[in-house]
Amino acid sequence: MRNIIQSLLCLLFVAGSIAAAQAQPGRGGMGMDPEKRAEQQTAAMTEKLSLSEAQSAKVKEINLKYAQKAKEMRDNASGDREAMRASMVAMRQEQEKELQTVLTEEQWQQWLKIREEQKGNRSERRDKAKDMKKKKSEGSENR
Repeated sequence: MRNIIQSLLCLLFVAGSIAAAQAQPGRGGMGMDPEKRAEQQTAAMTEKLSLSEAQSAKVKEINLKYAQKAKEMRDNASGDREAMRASMVAMRQEQEKELQTVLTEEQWQQWLKIREEQKGNRSERRDKAKDMKKKKSEGSENR
């Protein structure tokens, strides 16, 4: 009886782990298809910037265009991360210029503020990950 309970608990743990792994997009949504990425970005922008229906439609068009370009760049990067990064930065600048034509000045300033906050959050997560990795390597060296 005890073995059955242990087996069931183990099975539940494995099933829960699989479900949790599938629920997370991972890598900031990098595996997400361009349509879903554009929808997600547009929904967030519509909410945070209080976009009108017309603005939202134009923003979705722009986000889809650049999500497709980004996917193409990732697919064709052939391992050259630096070249891809430079291309992505240039592409994001183009996207920002197009978005600026759709947003009001107030919305644009709010969007810049949101982007800076997101950038700061990414830096914090990256720093925490580096610290965790360093602590793990120091811990394994002390064994």
